[in-house]
Amino acid sequence: MRTSIKAVLLSAFVCPGAGHFYLKKMTTGKLILATAVIALSYLCWHAYQKAQLISEKIISGEIPLQLDAIYSAVTQAPVGNEALWINIATAAFVLSWLFGIADSYRLGRQQDKQES
Repeated sequence: MRTSIKAVLLSAFVCPGAGHFYLKKMTTGKLILATAVIALSYLCWHAYQKAQLISEKIISGEIPLQLDAIYSAVTQAPVGNEALWINIATAAFVLSWLFGIADSYRLGRQQDKQES
């Protein structure tokens, strides 16, 4: 299997930056991985905060213990700055992953050409 294909598969299916680590491009791999981890951490933290808030409202009786009421609270869209930061984190995660795939393919192709 060619180096470029291995790098793309690692970046696409293992984690962002894995293809760069395979290609010995550590700095770029660390940057891509750090961006993805920070963005994903923020999204997980936000989901945890929302779950905590909803559970506190259920315990206090503000939200009745009924599936439709809980579902409504969970699916309520964020507004304002909260929505902005969620969109930024989501975009950063997706773009870092896609950039990692594309760039690892580009670098892998360069190595494939040098080996031929």
